Amino acid sequence: MSQLPPPGWYPDADSRYQRWWDGQRWTESLQAIPSHAPVLLAQSNGLATAALGGGITSAAIAALALITAIGIDPLLMLLMVAGTATSVASGIPALVRANRMQPHVGKARAVWGVVLGGGSLVVVAAVVTLALLTSTGGTTVTGA
Repeated sequence: MSQLPPPGWYPDADSRYQRWWDGQRWTESLQAIPSHAPVLLAQSNGLATAALGGGITSAAIAALALITAIGIDPLLMLLMVAGTATSVASGIPALVRANRMQPHVGKARAVWGVVLGGGSLVVVAAVVTLALLTSTGGTTVTGA
């Protein structure tokens, strides 16, 4: 005596359906073959992350300039300018991309990156200007 398959849904002759096997015989019960839903990938906005990273870098260097109050080393100035350039150059396209997405993925990161990068540039420019004025004593030398 052969062993019968266990009860369950099995492909029908019509490949769009499955038929119920009750363990003894085929029934009239049919169901559509479940289609696999497409896998949805989460939307991302890597430019927004780059903008925020550049803004944080610039803000950290600006904070260092304020804490030391002696101006900025040329290497730190280069890093701050690179951070600002990264935050602004990637932040603006990130904002455009975020506004096209639903929901607006990365919009806050892009805005914060641009604000931190631009703001830190202003702060560092003020610190450097103050350091230059302090080092010359605020006077100008005229030739006589």
